[in-house]
Amino acid sequence: MTSRSARRAAWLLAPALAVVVATEFIVVGLLPALARDLRIPLGRAGGLVAGFALAAAILGPGLTAWAGRWSARRVLAASLAVFAVGNGLAVLFPHYLVLLAVRVAQGAVLPVFFSVGAAALVALAPAGGRGKALADANLGTVIGLVFAVPAGVLLAGGDGWRGPFLILGGMAAAMGLAMILFPDTPSAPGDRRAQAGLLARPRFLAHLALSVAAFTAMFAGYTYLSAWLETVAGLEPWAVALCLGGFGLAGLAGNTLAGRVAERRPLAATITAMLALAVAFVLSAIWHDGLAALVGLLALWGVAHTAVFVLCQVRVVLAGGEAAAFASALNISAANLGIALGAVFGGGMAEVLGLARIGLGAAALALLTASLAALMRRRIGLGRREACVSP
Repeated sequence: MTSRSARRAAWLLAPALAVVVATEFIVVGLLPALARDLRIPLGRAGGLVAGFALAAAILGPGLTAWAGRWSARRVLAASLAVFAVGNGLAVLFPHYLVLLAVRVAQGAVLPVFFSVGAAALVALAPAGGRGKALADANLGTVIGLVFAVPAGVLLAGGDGWRGPFLILGGMAAAMGLAMILFPDTPSAPGDRRAQAGLLARPRFLAHLALSVAAFTAMFAGYTYLSAWLETVAGLEPWAVALCLGGFGLAGLAGNTLAGRVAERRPLAATITAMLALAVAFVLSAIWHDGLAALVGLLALWGVAHTAVFVLCQVRVVLAGGEAAAFASALNISAANLGIALGAVFGGGMAEVLGLARIGLGAAALALLTASLAALMRRRIGLGRREACVSP
C-alpha cells in the first residue's frame, strides 16, 4: 500500500477516534445532570461509566477476534453505527436502564474499533511510516480524552445531557458514512500462537494487572471530578467547564512528558505519576478555598492523569513483543476494567465519606499502585532482554 492510503486512513480515523473516546468519557462531565434528570443517586449514575468500561473489558476482546473475518471498512462503519444509534435511543427513551444498555453496547465495540483501526493502519503504511500513521490517528484519542468532559459540562448548561448525546450521535453517523472512503483492507486476526504465548507469560500479566490498578485509582477520583467541582467547590457550570478545560490542557503536557520517558523508564515513570496523583487526590480532600490552590491541584492532577494513560499503553505494548497489537487490545480491556472498578469504588466512597473526601480513597489506591510498580521494578526486573521493557 502507498503512504497516501495510510495517510487517508489515519486522517479518517483521527476524528472518528475523537468521537468514540468522547462518547465514553463525556458522561463523566454529565453525571450531575444525569443524576438530577433521571432522579437517581450520583453513585448509581456512575454506573453508566462502569457499565461502558466493563463491557469493553469483558466483551471487547471476543468481539475483536470475531470481527476479524470482515474488512476494516465494514467493521469501522458498523462500530460507529452502534455509537450513533445508541445515542439516539438514549435521547428518545431517557430511562436509566435504557442508557445503561446503550452504554454496554457501545463499550463492547470500543476495543473492536481501536484494534481494527490500528491493524488496518499498520497494514496500509509503508515500512518506516507505521509509527507516524499511528501517531496521526492517536491525535483524535488525545483530543477526545482531554476535552470530552469540559465540552459535556459546557454543552449541558448545567441541566441537560441530551444535547451532547445528540451531537456526538450525529458526528458518529457522519463519520460512519465517511468510512466509505477508508481504504479497504482485511482485518487480520494476528498470530494466534504469539497471542496465546502472551497470556502464559507471568511478567506480561503483571503489566496488565498494573494497568488495572492504575486505572482503578485514576477513575476513583476522575469519574466524580465534575460533581466535586460543582458541589464541593461550588462552581457554576461555565466555571466547571473552564476548570475541566484547564485540566485537559494540563493533560496535553502530561502526554508530552510521558512520551519522552515512557520507552526508557516506564516503571519508574509510572511510580512518579501515581505518586503525583496521590498528592493531587489528598489536596482535593483537604481543599477548602482559594483559586490558586484549586488551579494548582487541577494542573497536577491533569498532568499525572494523562501521563498514566500513555505509560500504561507503552508498558504493555513493549512487553507484548511480537504480539504488540494483541497486547494493545488487552491493555484497552485492562484499562476499562480499572475504569469500571474505579467508578464503583469512587461512588461507594462518595456515599460513605461524602464527595468532599472522595480523594482520600483514591489516594490510597494510587499509593497501592505505586507500590506495585516499585515491587515489579525491584523484584521482577523487567528488562528489555526479558520482556521488551526497561524498568
